[in-house]
Amino acid sequence: MTGAALSAKLAGGEVSAVEILESSLGRADTIDDRVGAFLTRTPELARERAEELDVYRATGAPLSPVAGIPTALKDVFTTNGVRTTCASRILENYVPPYDSTAWARLSGDGAVLVGKTNCDEFAMGSSNENSAFGPVHNPWDPTRVPGGSSGGSAAAVAAGEAVWALGTDTGGSVRQPASLCGVVGLKPTYGLISRYGLIAFASSLDTVGTLTRCVRDAATLLSALGGKDPRDATSLDGDRLDYTEGLEDGVSGLRVGVVAEASGEGVEPGVGMAVEAAIERLAALGAEVAEAHLPHAEYALSAYYLIAPSECSSNLARYDGVRYGLRAGGTHADSVAMMFE
Repeated sequence: MTGAALSAKLAGGEVSAVEILESSLGRADTIDDRVGAFLTRTPELARERAEELDVYRATGAPLSPVAGIPTALKDVFTTNGVRTTCASRILENYVPPYDSTAWARLSGDGAVLVGKTNCDEFAMGSSNENSAFGPVHNPWDPTRVPGGSSGGSAAAVAAGEAVWALGTDTGGSVRQPASLCGVVGLKPTYGLISRYGLIAFASSLDTVGTLTRCVRDAATLLSALGGKDPRDATSLDGDRLDYTEGLEDGVSGLRVGVVAEASGEGVEPGVGMAVEAAIERLAALGAEVAEAHLPHAEYALSAYYLIAPSECSSNLARYDGVRYGLRAGGTHADSVAMMFE
């Protein structure tokens, strides 16, 4: 069931937050040994939160659209008191003392954390086979990959272990696993969602994204997550908006650009057919479809592989075996001087 449907049932008293939670926890108990979506599960914290929400709801107070919904976080978002590993042995036992802004906003609105999801180590990968704690398997076919690097989040939503999840997208890491797992992946405009508390890969490209079961759920999460954050200098100015308001407006009169350079060589036939079907559907619904061009698109991948590794090398330099990280021999250095002893 979608988050929107569960939220409506919760508000109407048809179901409790605890009942919603236990459904997700039970599903994870049954299937996650085969899927491997989670690195850390938080059932006791989740139950405590769900019980609090049910007490609050019993007073007649209104709940937000995300309240009581089982939520998973890619294990690159800091969570106060909950282990955050980036799928790396370097941070295997790291427990942050603060929440990322993204999780703080969802938690403040009543979302229930069911766990931290597996990913490619430090979010670098596209198959989720490169986690230090083992791969994630596609829940539709365990012999296939779920995509990456947010593969654990995509798999958790597809398998029903969480109703929705957060991931990060640097070069496709939300959109690609969403496609491979059959869920909705949204990479919003850079800066729309704060990156504060997100362990960085490539700072000028990293974007917080959502993985959901439907478009309405994606809009609901974006509404809760967006808005200026003074702790992130790259976050965009502006108030939090309700992105669900326009979902029923239709596409009549909208101008939709179809990028010519994104078709042709290298596109799987099935993907090409699906895109063409979507274009035809948009036109039938009244949208104006026009060809668009990105004349320098051929340089995009080359530019990415210059920018991303350069920023990554800077961001990961802190894992030097002194404050964070592991050293050969299993010892930790208390100072830079000890590294040379």
